[in-house]
Amino acid sequence: MKVYSLLVRKIRANEVAAQMYEERALQINELNDIQYKYSRNDTKSAEILLNIVLKGPASVYRSFLRALENNNQFDAYLLLADDGLCKCVFPCFCF
Repeated sequence: MKVYSLLVRKIRANEVAAQMYEERALQINELNDIQYKYSRNDTKSAEILLNIVLKGPASVYRSFLRALENNNQFDAYLLLADDGLCKCVFPCFCF
C-alpha cells in the first residue's frame, strides 16, 4: 500500500493515460474517466488509472511503465524500479 499511495501523489495520470490509450492499453471510456470526470482532482485520476493497471493484464502494466518513462515521470517509474516491481509480470502482486 505504501507504493500505491506514493504513486497516487506522483503520477500525472492525464499524460500517462493519453499514451496508454495511443498504445491501445486503455479504452476510450477509461481515458475519459481519467481525463475528464476528475480533471480537477489529480489524486482521483491517478487512483482510477492505477486501479485499471492493477486489474489489467501484464501488457497494460508494461504500457503504464513505458508511459511513465516517456512522459518524464521518472520519480514514479523509479519508485517501481527501486522496489524491483518493474520485473513483476502481474501488477496485482506489486502494490
